[in-house]
Amino acid sequence: MAPKRQYTMKEVFEECQQGLHTHNKLMTALQKNYKQTEDKAAFNDEFVGYLKYSMVIFKRESAVERTLDFVAKFAASFAVNDEEGKENQPDADNTFLTFLFDFLLKSHNGRDRAVRFRACQMINKLLTSLGEEAQIDDDLYDRIYRCMLARVQDKFPAVRVQAVMALARLQDPEDPDCPVIKAYLYLMEKDVNFEVRRTVLSCIAPASQTLPAILERTRDVKDTVRKMAYQVLAEKVHIRALTISQRIKVLQTGLTDHLDMVKDICTGKMLQSWLRTFDGNAIDLLKRLDVENSCTTAELALKAIFEKVPASGLVEDFDLLNEDLVIPIEELSCENVLYWCCLVEHVRSKGDEALMDKLMPTASAFCDYVHKNCDNLEISCHNVTAVEHTLSKEFVSEHLLKMTGSLDQSDEVGRKKLDSLVQDLLIAPHVPPSLVAILITRLKDFHSEDEERIELMAQIISDIRVPITTVEKPIAPEAIRQRELKLASIRMDLTQARDALEDTVANQDFTQAAEMKRRVEELECTKNSLLEESLVMNTTQEIRTEKSDPETLLKCLTIAAELMQHLAMKELNPTLQTLFTVLVLPGITNEDPSVRNMAVKCLGLGAQISRVFAMQQLLLLMQISQVDQETVQVTALQAICDTAQTYGLDIFKLPETSSEKPGEDGEKEGEKEKEDEEEEEAKEKEQSAQSAANSALSILTKLLDSESNELRTVSAEGLAKLLLSGRITSPKLLSRLLLLWYNPTSEEDQHLRSCLGAFFPVYSFAGRVHQECWEEAFLPTLRTLFNAPTTSPMAKVNPGNVAEFMVHLTDHTMLNNKQTADIQETTVHDNLALKLCNAILEDPTAPGTRVLAKTLSMLTINAHNQTHLADIKVLADLLVQHVEEKVALRQVEKFSDSIDALLGVEENQDEGGKTEDGTAAEGADMLDKENETGEKADETMAEAACNITAAQELSEDCKKELAAGETTGKKTRARGKSTKTPAQKKPTKTPSTRGRRKAAVKEENTSDHENESDLVKSKVKGRVKTMSKLAELVMSSDDSDAEFQSRARHTKRDQVLKVLNFADDDSC
Repeated sequence: MAPKRQYTMKEVFEECQQGLHTHNKLMTALQKNYKQTEDKAAFNDEFVGYLKYSMVIFKRESAVERTLDFVAKFAASFAVNDEEGKENQPDADNTFLTFLFDFLLKSHNGRDRAVRFRACQMINKLLTSLGEEAQIDDDLYDRIYRCMLARVQDKFPAVRVQAVMALARLQDPEDPDCPVIKAYLYLMEKDVNFEVRRTVLSCIAPASQTLPAILERTRDVKDTVRKMAYQVLAEKVHIRALTISQRIKVLQTGLTDHLDMVKDICTGKMLQSWLRTFDGNAIDLLKRLDVENSCTTAELALKAIFEKVPASGLVEDFDLLNEDLVIPIEELSCENVLYWCCLVEHVRSKGDEALMDKLMPTASAFCDYVHKNCDNLEISCHNVTAVEHTLSKEFVSEHLLKMTGSLDQSDEVGRKKLDSLVQDLLIAPHVPPSLVAILITRLKDFHSEDEERIELMAQIISDIRVPITTVEKPIAPEAIRQRELKLASIRMDLTQARDALEDTVANQDFTQAAEMKRRVEELECTKNSLLEESLVMNTTQEIRTEKSDPETLLKCLTIAAELMQHLAMKELNPTLQTLFTVLVLPGITNEDPSVRNMAVKCLGLGAQISRVFAMQQLLLLMQISQVDQETVQVTALQAICDTAQTYGLDIFKLPETSSEKPGEDGEKEGEKEKEDEEEEEAKEKEQSAQSAANSALSILTKLLDSESNELRTVSAEGLAKLLLSGRITSPKLLSRLLLLWYNPTSEEDQHLRSCLGAFFPVYSFAGRVHQECWEEAFLPTLRTLFNAPTTSPMAKVNPGNVAEFMVHLTDHTMLNNKQTADIQETTVHDNLALKLCNAILEDPTAPGTRVLAKTLSMLTINAHNQTHLADIKVLADLLVQHVEEKVALRQVEKFSDSIDALLGVEENQDEGGKTEDGTAAEGADMLDKENETGEKADETMAEAACNITAAQELSEDCKKELAAGETTGKKTRARGKSTKTPAQKKPTKTPSTRGRRKAAVKEENTSDHENESDLVKSKVKGRVKTMSKLAELVMSSDDSDAEFQSRARHTKRDQVLKVLNFADDDSC
């Protein structure tokens, strides 16, 4: 038998990279070498020397990973050997492991990120390889956790990730002051890198102090972090460790997540884990979720559970139904009726009629069942002390009524019975308003015509408001007296007749006795008839009495509101007009807030039906939104916003008053006077409408600063809808909404955050016009943050994050209609680049310069628009000269280099396929095209020139140089001449922007700097000359020009006037 091969250290490290299958063999060989080596220090040094080759590689190479795995296994084997034979060699085998830990802990703070990364990774692998029962020295433990706590603050996320993993076995969740737990909680909440947050989630131990932070990560902005949070909850957290509110919140967040990946982990792991806790009994799970107050979440959970099981299996396992296919009334509960209802809906969606027959009885039988349940509701609703029992009965009744929609309505008898049941329940006084919505929905199935349904609802409201009552019929006192006298007389005669009968019988006069007997019988009959007549006189009669208690009014208004929500008509018919006059408008002044709130809702729904009615009642709604209780104010604001959304802002103008028709004398007036009057009248109407619309918008805008979350949310949501629909266009309002979204005070208002978070991208990517609106709001928004006082909540907002978000919203590549976006020669980012450069040049030392400079490098500049590139290049060079702050200067230089690259690429393409003459012709064509269609770029450049002159005072020498370089500027502007001066030739390879600036600072009077300064100033001068021509064209244009009206020329004319003043300056 051949002896086993002896491996050298080098051969071991080379072969361990090939695959994991050789690791055991190599580890045995290396252990043998270690035991045979007398000089352990030399072995350690050689081992570490080869290990260092892997520790300087930052990239996750597979060979490096296999090497580190081998090293961890080899080092951990000494701890295993020490456990097995610690009696014979107590400390010898553990020396190498301690040495390796010492080496890694000394290397954890190396200057190279690869060394720090690999050191933390090796420590993590060593601790993992030691096993669950392994123990380490206290001093070594302290050193590891101190070093790794330092590394969790490393600036590289990959290093922090490995440090977090290394600390996993050193945490003590039972210790409230554990530094590892505190570091984990901080990283999980504050770390900007999602991979670090995800790793912390996977490593942190669930405990009372860590559970809230774990639950909070289910709402993380990164999907992988949310997925890991649900995985941790499924595997490490028991359902009983969560409160009911926490269970509901985490379920709702997971089941409504917009990514299927997170939904799948929530339903497939966490929900199934909870279900296994109750042995697969979904009803027991529902009892832990408070289905009465979280019905929607419970329904989503049941739907997710049903999707995992075949429908036939679900029906077979549902054993709560009796022989009549219903749950006994006494056994009905919120949980089992919800399960029954959701199961019926699920099976119905599958279209299996055979299974439906096993879950639902016939329509007639089910109607009787529901009616019987509602009788129990009548009994419980009169028990004021049993509020919870009453609410439970209402919940059960609501879902039973919802199930009536799944009945087989092909049977005409069943349809009529169901229709009768719905109408009876609507009229019944014990049925609460909470059941009206489902009853109206069912009634719509039987009465589809609007007119028919309106008449039926009006009759039902009349029966509820003016019901038939039974009262006792009043009897006149004289009639009672006469009846009593007659009755007394008959009683007297009856007494005499009986005495006479006894006498005749005693005398044995039987003939007379027979007559007296008949007499007694007649008197008895008369007496009885009188007594019966008195009973008839005391009977009751049915009369109608009007009820005005809050419960009745609320139910009637709820029926009216639910009715109007399903109408398709465009005007109010007489029945609805009467309903508003008799019921709705009086309800506005009712003392009960719930009645007023429902009346305001009806008012808003009526405004949606009729424009005339909306104009009549809008002022009332505006008043209610200002003076009533908060709940009623919210409803009124919703009605106002919906009305403006439907009809536009013109609806806010006052209704026109009728005026007398002109007589014969007025008809004989001249046409010119009539036209003048019509124009004045049109202007007055327009001003009146605009004033009313501005007043309404100012009210809505002021509510954005309201202390009430509901008022603020409704106002923001309404304004966002108006912006999205194009009813209003306001950059200032966009800025307000964005600042409200970032405001820390709105952090708890999740509905507001989610609403605005969905609005911004949808609005921005809907069209170029919307992005131009963001362009106007860009700088004002940032300046608001720059100038926010330290005591304001806005001082905590990061302006860089806001700028980055707005850059994303204005990216033309994200537009929905990308073909239209590609046609545009000038993008919004091109214009933003000029505006940002202007803003920086106004005050290069302003606090926001760093943010603005960084924003420049985020922009996506159009490489095919050479006109704009040249303009931006001029401003970029000026920025490099005048920005002093180091961080901002680096960003400006980066931006300038990117513009150089774009210009270089375009010029190289031009040189490859054109001669000098062709280039000159193209330059002339480009200039003509610019004069015709590039007005926006020219005017923005004019603003830039004005800002430059306003921000800096040119010295007399620079003015002379600018005047002397006028001819050169003209040639540079045309850039089409075949003859070029040395200063105008394209540089072969210009030095970096940073190098140019340093040379300018060191040698300010050198010829290179003079040529470059002349070139820059000549470009500015050439642009000003061209824009002067454009200004003359603008000033001579007619005010009625449609293009100027559509582009808001009055603003641009002011800019051109500035350019004219700049061009006429004596210094130029």
